[in-house]
Amino acid sequence: MIAGGAIGGAVAVGKAVQGGSTAPIKIAIIGCGRRARELADAVWAIDDEAVQLVGLADYFHSQTQSMYRSLKGRYTGQIAADCVRSGGEDCLSPILESDADIVYVTTPPVDRPDCFQRIVEAGKHAFLEKPLAADAAGVLQTIDTAKQAEAAGLTVHVGFQRRYDNRYQDVIQRVRNGAIGTPIFARAFCNAGSLRPPVHARNESDAEIQRRNWNHYQWTGGDFLIEQHVAGLDVIRWALDQPAFVAQGQGGWGSFDTAEHQSLPTDRSGDVFDHHTVEFEFASGAVLLSQCRRVAKSWNNTSEHVHGTLGRAELSAGKIYSLDGEVVWQSDQPSSLKAATVAQQRAFLQSIRRGTAENQVASAAASTLMAMLGHQATRTGKRIQMVKWINEAKYRMGQATNA
Repeated sequence: MIAGGAIGGAVAVGKAVQGGSTAPIKIAIIGCGRRARELADAVWAIDDEAVQLVGLADYFHSQTQSMYRSLKGRYTGQIAADCVRSGGEDCLSPILESDADIVYVTTPPVDRPDCFQRIVEAGKHAFLEKPLAADAAGVLQTIDTAKQAEAAGLTVHVGFQRRYDNRYQDVIQRVRNGAIGTPIFARAFCNAGSLRPPVHARNESDAEIQRRNWNHYQWTGGDFLIEQHVAGLDVIRWALDQPAFVAQGQGGWGSFDTAEHQSLPTDRSGDVFDHHTVEFEFASGAVLLSQCRRVAKSWNNTSEHVHGTLGRAELSAGKIYSLDGEVVWQSDQPSSLKAATVAQQRAFLQSIRRGTAENQVASAAASTLMAMLGHQATRTGKRIQMVKWINEAKYRMGQATNA
């Protein structure tokens, strides 16, 4: 469940596209926020693939309508005349009743496990955004559902698009081939500006407010460490080709006692931290120092680094340095999250078009659980062992089932 670093999983004979090998691939999307629009743009940036949108859904119907108008204005020829537009608590049902071949799941993390399970039961391929869930129980549920998807020949991709970035691929292959010797230490940063202020719509319940502002609450989004920094942790796990087995760290909510930060608000909404620092240990003895922060007017940096016995690699920049700090190699490959997103969508659609089912859940689960392990460490102040923590989560799930 938590072993290895490969992006691909089992490959099986896949379920065919409705209408034959030359018919348009029909897609639907549940969760109509920013990431959904980015994925839609990536899909229609592939000029040699026919794709038709047949459904949109979101808990908030206004979100569904807004995205429909946006896509209709830019991709008129790719939107079905009878495109489903649904909202509300059970907005997924009309999507599952449609003729969609694929359902993209870009909901808040809390909803992804149940959506995925229903999509697989309906016999449709799935694209799941990262992270897989908001808590460990959700990840374990997703792993079980992935086994059903594999048996049914369904393709499941997960949105770790950096795996499709040419520069990352180039430098990480060299690291894994020994260019820096044996990796002994790594650093990963995800430092950005503060979270957007919460939005409060008129006459909404507390639950609706928390869903609308899902990244401010643990039960809906996990925390910033889980729903954002999981991408950088996945890069380190990919480079080291092994899972973390223990974590300890600290986090909280604070401000800085400097003149430029005096405008920071003293109150906050939600229950997520605005900073986490975690030390992860790997079976090989390598250690990762991970830092993520959402604070205004501070040092912003998103990057990953691996240090070895012969040198170090700056993965995000595609550079390898000798021990004395001299650049000994630099990738000539371009790097773009937008281009990587398009590349992943091309691979995803080609897998379905070829009928060779690919399942990426095992790898994505390992990275999601790694982020959750770090979050558990910062929340408890304890040194948390992966296997023990997962076994406890399984036990709690069993108790809930029996109850």
